[in-house]
Amino acid sequence: MNLPNYGSLQPTESKVAALWAVEQIKILKSRYFQAVDEKDYGTVAVLFTADAVVDFSGEPEHHIGHHGVTAGEIDPDSWRVIGGTEAGRVIATAVRNVVTVHQGHDPQIVITGPTTARGRWTLYDMLEFPDETMHGFGHYLEEYELHDGEWLISSLRLTRLRVAWAPTLPSMHLAADGAPRRAHGQHDRMITGP
Repeated sequence: MNLPNYGSLQPTESKVAALWAVEQIKILKSRYFQAVDEKDYGTVAVLFTADAVVDFSGEPEHHIGHHGVTAGEIDPDSWRVIGGTEAGRVIATAVRNVVTVHQGHDPQIVITGPTTARGRWTLYDMLEFPDETMHGFGHYLEEYELHDGEWLISSLRLTRLRVAWAPTLPSMHLAADGAPRRAHGQHDRMITGP
């Protein structure tokens, strides 16, 4: 059986450093998802370089006709910004009053130099508006830079493969004994079927 030639399998200082950098970038992206979902836009801001190019311009078209958004309200250029502070502002404007869950999978991170890297993440996100919920599938295409020993996002572009909208279901919480119960203020009937 012929295996691909990956060079020496012996760990070297440069291979260990590259693995460490990849792990630090994974943690950076995890912090980004957590900050977005917890509405911590100050943390979002510091995860980017001051001159980061952040491009969410493909996102608004997926909201036309949903949660009151019309084509006349959409300006894709306003979703393309520079720097972490502006990225935090755009994200806050979009999801401040929305329950969100962001998940990144299958990171493909390549160290491109001593202080640079690029990555591609498969994305699933859920944005729960009062009457409907968006389920998004796509990718984050990113570049990273090492500044003062810390990896930061220097470029981010969100792309979508698919967006599916569905009615928002009433929240269900589990009681201490594991039994389902309705969130405070919701009716006591069970939801069955679509």
